[in-house]
Amino acid sequence: MNLSRRRFISITAGCLLGAHHAIASENMGARWQGIALGAHADLRLVGLPAREAERLLLAARAEIERLERLFSLYRADSALVRLNATGILERPGPDMLELCSLVSTIHQASSGRFDPSIQPLWMAYARAGGVPDQKTLAAARAATGWSKVEVSADRIRLRPGAALTFNGIAQGFITDRVVGLLMAQGLESGLVSVGEIAAVGASPGGGDWAIGLADLEDGPADTTIHLRDRAVATSSPRGTMFGPGLAGHILDPETGMAAPANWRRVSVIHRSAAIADGLSTTGVLQSAADLRAMVSRFPDAAVRAIDQVGHMLDA
Repeated sequence: MNLSRRRFISITAGCLLGAHHAIASENMGARWQGIALGAHADLRLVGLPAREAERLLLAARAEIERLERLFSLYRADSALVRLNATGILERPGPDMLELCSLVSTIHQASSGRFDPSIQPLWMAYARAGGVPDQKTLAAARAATGWSKVEVSADRIRLRPGAALTFNGIAQGFITDRVVGLLMAQGLESGLVSVGEIAAVGASPGGGDWAIGLADLEDGPADTTIHLRDRAVATSSPRGTMFGPGLAGHILDPETGMAAPANWRRVSVIHRSAAIADGLSTTGVLQSAADLRAMVSRFPDAAVRAIDQVGHMLDA
């Protein structure tokens, strides 16, 4: 099976059952389509009896819904939206605190270039169609800085004008949570993707899962990697653009500018989809040497990056 990275959720559990169970049976599998983290979502279970598939499907959907109420920028009722609006979030809870801890780890490993407090800068670009004036940029940059965010078990507090986005790590975090939930309920093998892809166990053929990598969400795969019990996340500096200009959606908190066009894409492999997500996001801002050094700080992590002339970094 070859799965290209794209914005959907897909869980394929074909090898939970023996080959004598016909996947094409009308009584097998289940599917859900909707919206998750502001994007179209397609969640599928195949190779399972319909009743079992529906049960796991409902559990996964409930977990995604629960975590969206924490991390989404697209829901007025999310904890993150309330935090950005009021500057304070009382009793943030274990999931929010764990995500903030992962953010701090990647922030440090990237010398500060992974920084969710970049949301004011992101909004400045979005409102100006990718070309904000220097005064607006200066004001937005003054509001950024993860070190200025106060995080404790009691509350998260932002400075005036500050705001956070977890879009560079939340999809991976939710992927990890859904994997954990499904494995606890009996999933032994499959693919789980909530923006980033996690491979669980062996593929239906008994080997590793073949994952196709592409520059764009729905683009054709040009590279295949093989995973088992690991996750891959891919970022491209031109994956999403601000208006008709040349500014991509990944911004450098150090300069306030869009990521340079050094890389066509950066893919990071790790047992944690959240860590892979955060490292790939900040990886497009790094030089080859800095990217190698950052990824080397995470045991079992690997990077597959392609620059603008087609050279591959494989470390």
